[in-house]
Amino acid sequence: MSEGDSRPTVAIVMLTMNQRDKTLRALQSVREDSPSVPVVLWDNGSTDGTLDAVTHGFPDVRSHRHPSNVGVASGRNAAARLAVSAFQPTHLLFLDNDLVLKPGFTAALLEPFADERVGQTQAKLLYLHDPKRINDGGGCRINFWLGRTDPVGFREIDRGQCDAMAPCVSCGGAMMVRADVFERLGGFDSLFDPFGPEDIDFSLRLQAAGYRALYVPGALAYHEVSHSFEGGDYTATYAHAKARHWLRFLRRHGSPLQQAGFLLVGAPLIALRMVFRELARGNPGALTGSARGLIQAVRDWRGARN
Repeated sequence: MSEGDSRPTVAIVMLTMNQRDKTLRALQSVREDSPSVPVVLWDNGSTDGTLDAVTHGFPDVRSHRHPSNVGVASGRNAAARLAVSAFQPTHLLFLDNDLVLKPGFTAALLEPFADERVGQTQAKLLYLHDPKRINDGGGCRINFWLGRTDPVGFREIDRGQCDAMAPCVSCGGAMMVRADVFERLGGFDSLFDPFGPEDIDFSLRLQAAGYRALYVPGALAYHEVSHSFEGGDYTATYAHAKARHWLRFLRRHGSPLQQAGFLLVGAPLIALRMVFRELARGNPGALTGSARGLIQAVRDWRGARN
């Protein structure tokens, strides 16, 4: 942005790991929506030729391959720093690499920032392979007692019930944020590496700092729901991180009553449900991982940083 030019500018941040074809598809939809918006792609150690394919197909994309998986929060933060350094955008658009954007997506997310109180916007997501059904129709609903974070309208048939702009707790896979606010808040908290709920934590911290987060249904994308953790399997590593991170998130954002409610109600219910599910799958390692995570998280309950 030139000196004296107050027009908003956007840079797109995308994370990938061993999802070459999905990433190429997402980048193609980005180019169809916003041909001139700069893109930074952070590769968390792919071994499937993703970066070579991106360099060949999208030479204008600023790509960086890290030799290992640094996690979602750290990867997005590093990519955001590259984007700010290279392009000096006023706004950062974080996109998952399994999205297909409908034209007008970026412009719709940017429009509400004319209100200086708005710090973050989030898109509407439908399922790519079931486009009549909602994947996210208004950000995240948090139930601290039951340990659940479910998107608004999750898996409902889309009948227009989620077509009004509204305040939200934004998820990170299709959201825009003021670049200066992102920097001021320290970005996503690497405490939640390698995965979740760094995005929900960020939105809550943003709102606690006095900014509004808005759901913008005019920004529409189609989501091929996928998971990059250990091939998408519910492994001991994933279970360990999920258990530990939830208790840290609960300590930071839940009230004393909500914390007590989870420990007395939610945690036992989750444990029982997981035991039956993973034993039926022949996956006892996940049980071990969750137990380790819960034990460690309880140990540092009082000492975890806020």
